[in-house]
Amino acid sequence: MKRLYDLHDQPDARKVLEPLIRREIHYWLLTARHGRILLELAKRDSRANRVARAIAAIHKDYTHALKVEDLARLAGMSVSAFYASFRELTGTTPLQFQKQLRLIEARRLLQADRLSVSSAAFQVGYESPTQFSREYSRQFGVSPRMDKGAGITAPGF
Repeated sequence: MKRLYDLHDQPDARKVLEPLIRREIHYWLLTARHGRILLELAKRDSRANRVARAIAAIHKDYTHALKVEDLARLAGMSVSAFYASFRELTGTTPLQFQKQLRLIEARRLLQADRLSVSSAAFQVGYESPTQFSREYSRQFGVSPRMDKGAGITAPGF
């Protein structure tokens, strides 16, 4: 990537070398540990691509209640096949994935926007600040109040 970036100020070299460097990058990506998954994602109607559409839907609307049945329908899969495929590709379940997104955004709101703990909890879709605090502490190893006050990035994700 650095070699590709370095070509930015060299238009003559870029014309010749850019396609070769891009091809090399593709080679290394596809032969890496997760290369098979990348290849599957690139295929238009592959299982991985269909799960990626569901992941995009979760990202778009992570604050609302999640129905795995709706995501499976969006992916064009049965609920059991979708659930298994989602878990295989992400290492987590759809509900856990959504919870992680909520907690990451809540952390950003607490630290960057300086929202109160309950405001952050409600803004990311939690109905109970108590449940939010419990899950936040489990995820990041520190309470949301302590995390907000310290302005630190605690380990855990």
